[in-house]
Parts: sequence; C-alpha cells; structure tokens
Amino acid sequence: MFDLPQFQKDKPWSELAAVRVTEDLIEGQIDGCHAVRLSPNKDGRGQLTELLTARSGPIEPMVHVYQVLAAAHSVRAWIYHALQTDRLCFTDGKFRVVLYDIRESSPTYRNRVEVIVGADCPVRLTIPPYVVHGVENLGAAPASYLNFPDRVYDLLDPDKYRIHSDSLQLCLPS
Repeated sequence: MFDLPQFQKDKPWSELAAVRVTEDLIEGQIDGCHAVRLSPNKDGRGQLTELLTARSGPIEPMVHVYQVLAAAHSVRAWIYHALQTDRLCFTDGKFRVVLYDIRESSPTYRNRVEVIVGADCPVRLTIPPYVVHGVENLGAAPASYLNFPDRVYDLLDPDKYRIHSDSLQLCLPS
C-alpha cells in the first residue's frame, strides 16, 4: 500500500478568473438567436471554458453532441432546421458565421447577421429553427467547433434542409 498525496480543494472561480463576460454579440438582431461570449479560465497549464451550464439559466437537456472539424478556408453552408435549435460553441480557430431569418412571422424576418468567432472571441451561438446559417473557417489550418443541439439527429428522417454552397454570399432577399 502507498500513501496518497494530500489533495486540496479548488479555489472558487472568482479567485481564479477575471470577471466573466456574458455579452450577447447579436442581441435583438435575429429573434431567438444569441451569440453569448464565453469566458475561458486560464492558468499556466492552459484554459478551461464552460460551454453550456444550467447555472446561467434554464437550458434544454443535452441529448446529442458532436464536433465539426472544418478544413482550412472551408465553407459549410447553407442549412436550417424545422424543429431543432443548434447551440454551436466556437473556441478554436477563426470562423465567420452568417445567419438569415426566413420566418415570415418573426419580427426580424429577412434580417442577416454576420459574426466573427473563435479563439479570439469564444462564443456559444444559439440558432432556432428556420434561421438559415453558414460557417466559414477563415484560418489557414483546420479548426473545430461543437454543437449541442436540443434534438437527437434522426439518421432516417434528418431535420436538415440544405443548399450546398462554397460561399457565404447566399443570394437571399434583404
């Protein structure tokens, strides 16, 4: 048998991190969409970033999580969901995300929003149904992001509507 080293309880985050930023970068620009800045907690070993927590308020349960690895300068566009809300988390690389509201009953119908996110601006982006979106990796290297959608992806009946495009200059009415 051996003796375990003495473990110490972690210090509260308030002593480890600067003031946490919860600014919404696109507040009110597209109804139901939010780009909430994430605040990494850094020390000499690196950083930890909370992506989704009920501590910030009620959230839909986690039912499906996946990671997207985007090739350098790649574009993943255009899609929307009829039922699913996406919760995309960008903490790596540099991405341009474009959103476009196609909900005729929305107060922000036909609004288009563009946001630059990634390592320099870590963000959790919430995208409700019927908001078209596309993502471009602006970097010269592959970079990844995570999605925590509120529905399980049904392989036999996907809730995904797509137009394939190599450009984020989608010709949509403004």
